[in-house]
Amino acid sequence: MARKQWLLAGLAAVLTACSVPDRAPGDRTAGIEGTWQSAGYGYVFDITQDGTGKTQLASYEQTSVSCLGGDMSAQVGREGEATSFGEDGEAELVVRRRGGHLIVQEPGAAGHIRMERLKKLPGCPSAISGNAADRRLQTFDVFWQNLAEHYPPYPYRKLDGAGRKRDRAALAEDNTDRTLGKLLGGTVRELGDMHTGIEGEDLSLYGKRPGTRDSADMNTDAFRPAIEARLGKRLEPVIDDKVEYAGGLPGHLGYLRITQFDDFADESYDVDRKKFGQALDTVFAVAERDGWRGLVLDLRLNDGGFDDLGLELASRLTDKSHFAFQKRARDTQAASGFTPYEKLRVSPSDRPGFHGPIALLVSDLTVSAGETAVMTLLNRSPKPTLIGLPTQGVFSDQLSRTLPGGWSLDLSNEDYRNAAGQSFEGRGIPVPQEFRTPVFTATEIGRRCDAAIARALDHLADKPPATTPPCPGGTT
Repeated sequence: MARKQWLLAGLAAVLTACSVPDRAPGDRTAGIEGTWQSAGYGYVFDITQDGTGKTQLASYEQTSVSCLGGDMSAQVGREGEATSFGEDGEAELVVRRRGGHLIVQEPGAAGHIRMERLKKLPGCPSAISGNAADRRLQTFDVFWQNLAEHYPPYPYRKLDGAGRKRDRAALAEDNTDRTLGKLLGGTVRELGDMHTGIEGEDLSLYGKRPGTRDSADMNTDAFRPAIEARLGKRLEPVIDDKVEYAGGLPGHLGYLRITQFDDFADESYDVDRKKFGQALDTVFAVAERDGWRGLVLDLRLNDGGFDDLGLELASRLTDKSHFAFQKRARDTQAASGFTPYEKLRVSPSDRPGFHGPIALLVSDLTVSAGETAVMTLLNRSPKPTLIGLPTQGVFSDQLSRTLPGGWSLDLSNEDYRNAAGQSFEGRGIPVPQEFRTPVFTATEIGRRCDAAIARALDHLADKPPATTPPCPGGTT
């Protein structure tokens, strides 16, 4: 899954410190202290100094009916104009002053959030009712208001606004935690969005595009034997089972499998980025040494992670700068209903890479940052050939919201598009019909077959389809 946008959660935090004006120009934090409101995203930040002179940040999650508060985030570093905030010394977000605006970025995320200064904190935090029945209605209202203000009008996912009135009436009639969970869960299921989910009162429920699979429900360890059987080679792990490769394939071809773009070191984004870069150095040094003429890049099982690491991969696979993707966030206060597009590009890396033909394997188990990596790679030259099945169709980062009563909501609030302005949210990146194959079906896994790899090997070797049988031993 994509990295959640900072969940500085906890309802009980109440600020007693007052916002202070900009400091002297010589202070590195000059200009960031005060109260700020984001364009889209529904954030209010209050950046202050405590009694010891340390800078701290409180994040609030705002809708037109609520403003719920989160824990304090301490300053953990400064570099030039950038001030980072987080916990236990690890940066969770970085802020910079740009003219009259505050520019905010989460490490590893593509793009940024723009904030405008407010004169004072706008009534945050909101009061939470002490009455259980009233609190459940309040939870329902904040849940729906967040969806109404932040969930984009995706062409392939529709929010049932009429259902809001119907469900609230049902909750008022049978005001219990069970009814609340059933109604909120029903809305999540109808959206079919892996990045939109509800948690609370023993409930944890996320959506899924109808007709697709969730890797959490599958024995993904069984995939590797089928892959190795079809390749005729053992996979060489570089980062456990998250980055692995095989060389020495017929026709001087190579194979690279990446199953996620995060959690390589269980430490921080900076460590993940370093370890991922070293892994790519290892793989592409082998590619250069062995003279790979084509690459099978396998993202069929990729649970996502940091968009920025997908861009890092793309930088190793091109010798020319190219467009990656463009993104914007839902903003009901803007005339367009969105923040302005932010356009991301890929620049060639000077570290080891591969610039030849690529067969790019994808499926409904290619999710989130795995999909943004695919969208990015389709702009390289020569263009990769997609093989497998359409991707899941969840591109947005997860916007995490605190709800009254101990509930929480994750939702998609961003609109990702390719250079032509196409959105694949809710439908996935399509695979040309001639290159569609089964992917990790029970039959294939049971027989240790892999039709997608067989198709890729034939394509890269300029052989007719079905020259390479999908199953070992020449069976079909």
